[in-house]
Amino acid sequence: MSYIHEALKKAQEERDAFYIMHNRGMSGRGEGSGFFHHRTVFWFVPVFTLIILAFAAYPWFKSQNLQSTVTSYNHEKIPSQDLRTEPLVDIKDIYVRARLLQKQGNLDEAGRLYREILGIEPGYVDALNNLAVICIRKKDFKGARSNLEKAIRFRPGYVDSYYNLACVSAIQGEVSRSIIYLKKAISLDRSVRQWAMVDDDLKSVRRLPGFKELIGVYPEETKGK
Repeated sequence: MSYIHEALKKAQEERDAFYIMHNRGMSGRGEGSGFFHHRTVFWFVPVFTLIILAFAAYPWFKSQNLQSTVTSYNHEKIPSQDLRTEPLVDIKDIYVRARLLQKQGNLDEAGRLYREILGIEPGYVDALNNLAVICIRKKDFKGARSNLEKAIRFRPGYVDSYYNLACVSAIQGEVSRSIIYLKKAISLDRSVRQWAMVDDDLKSVRRLPGFKELIGVYPEETKGK
């Protein structure tokens, strides 16, 4: 019986040894799986975080790129010719046409052209003076005075405007005022006296003794006339 007992014992020991080895193998695989599991989690978390951050930052990067594109476009040099929407206006040419129309008696069209000139260059004194003359012919004396006074402000020594102010004043019966303007005009240009001798607008002034005295300031130039 001892050999049976020994055989049984040996068999039991072999079975025990088999179970121990089997359990160790299972335990080793379990430990390996756990390590692999923790390592996977360790890499997965930062990768997942980076993906989330990338999605969150995409709109900002897109807006920055759009802003950079717009800024670079705004800083592009625009050719100078693109800024010219229409050809430059030749004011002198308009003035010549207006003067011709005024001489022909087309006062409305001439006045329109003078106003067009003044819209471009408000200090164009010849246009102001001629527009005032048209206003006198249309009996717009307030408009005439306004334009003549503007012309004098732009050019204080402008004889034509002083002379025309003398005419406006004479037409409106302000003879004393007319004499003052006429005297100023003569001081700027002596040939004004010849204008005054034949101008119908100054009829009321020519009857005054003061007018004759004004014309006789330079008697040597009027002898024999």
